[in-house]
Amino acid sequence: MAQQFRQEKKKAKTENKLLNNLANVYEKFMYGQVKSEDEQILENIRIAHEDWKNAEKYFQNVTDPDLIDHAIYRIEAARTRYTYLLKLAREMNVHGDIH
Repeated sequence: MAQQFRQEKKKAKTENKLLNNLANVYEKFMYGQVKSEDEQILENIRIAHEDWKNAEKYFQNVTDPDLIDHAIYRIEAARTRYTYLLKLAREMNVHGDIH
């Protein structure tokens, strides 16, 4: 009985996610917010670059020794994501203004 309830609850949750996703796609389509794959990659590159810059600013302002390690980790993670997205864009032959 309990297992059936959990399965029905999981099914309902999955259906709700699907309906929400469809509603989001519809709204984006209706209001002109749908972006091409190239535009999405370029936008992700812009965001990653901004994250990298913010991580460097954070590092410049941190004074606690424990937070310095955290700041370095953030810089490395942001840089790695940015370079990965650039590589992906190159492989997909995506061109555009990224800054």
